[in-house]
Amino acid sequence: MASVASVMRGLAKTKFIIGEVARKNWKKTLIKEECTVTAFNQQCGNTFIHIADIVLDDNEKRQTTLKVDVKDKKVWKAADEHIYLFVRGDKIMKIGGTRTGMKARWGSYLCGHCVPERKKRNGENFPGKMSVTNAHLYHTIEDDLLNGGSWSFWSWKLPTITVSVNILGVQTNVIAQTYHAYESRCMELFRKITGHIPNLCDNADPSYRKNKKIGL
Repeated sequence: MASVASVMRGLAKTKFIIGEVARKNWKKTLIKEECTVTAFNQQCGNTFIHIADIVLDDNEKRQTTLKVDVKDKKVWKAADEHIYLFVRGDKIMKIGGTRTGMKARWGSYLCGHCVPERKKRNGENFPGKMSVTNAHLYHTIEDDLLNGGSWSFWSWKLPTITVSVNILGVQTNVIAQTYHAYESRCMELFRKITGHIPNLCDNADPSYRKNKKIGL
């Protein structure tokens, strides 16, 4: 595995050097994971596709240090519900879900850059109003990439579910939000396979755990 120094030799060094304290404070220690994306995807009927790679962004015009190499821009930009996987090498590190599409969700993860240890363009420190979850994930990935790791996004575009609801006497078709249920089912499947949830995940939504009516 390449060292931080050797990776930086081929990048715009300053941009990454000034994030050293932020990475030290926010990165998570990753435990060894055994569940591969291929094995998990097979259990899910091969519904996940490799939608993007996460790489270092050495463009000095942008403060953020991560970017994505998107495989299918149409799917990436569409505001659909998805279940997604963060994959390190070939091992799953996080399972997540979104209603607003992959591009929007990735944009929120980039906000994890804005920790108090980093400065805005005007020289002031960021106020630290970012999501703590996003900050941990952002700096964990950045640190691992600088040490020679590789990360990718895998995505399952969920089917659109429409339900008929009586609203003020008018039968109305409403698009249901379902990703929470899918996310929890995937989390419980991962736990069934491995005995634990992925490194960078919170617990599954208790509304959809296996002791409920919706079960594995």
